[in-house]
Amino acid sequence: MRIRMSLAVAMAATCLALTGAASPSQARTPGTSTSTSTSTEQAASTALQRADENCGAGEICFWHDRNYLGTPWRWSPASGYRDMPSNLHDHVYSFKANANACFIDWSPQEKRPVVSGDYAKAYDTNFGKRIDAVGPTC
Repeated sequence: MRIRMSLAVAMAATCLALTGAASPSQARTPGTSTSTSTSTEQAASTALQRADENCGAGEICFWHDRNYLGTPWRWSPASGYRDMPSNLHDHVYSFKANANACFIDWSPQEKRPVVSGDYAKAYDTNFGKRIDAVGPTC
């Protein structure tokens, strides 16, 4: 029983670590840090506001650069499966999800579910360097 419980805890931690890259916890929101400077919090708030302004309801927006800089590529579930454009293939450095989807890497095959509300301003530290495609379901 103890071994099964430890295995279950380890598996749960692994799953959380793998899916956590596409969760809101990867981006900083104002007021969540007790030791960072006000300017850092303002920069994070400005970046997220920029993402909100550039990404409409029912869309997932992908940026080539961190902090939602540049022109986003927009995808919606109605678009169905799509390979990432060449400039974003293995190079999604920030994203904002206003829809549910699945981020896909084909080699090695890995799929990551994304839900509306997920975002990352520095996704190149994780799956953003591997993403090949996006689809409506995993």
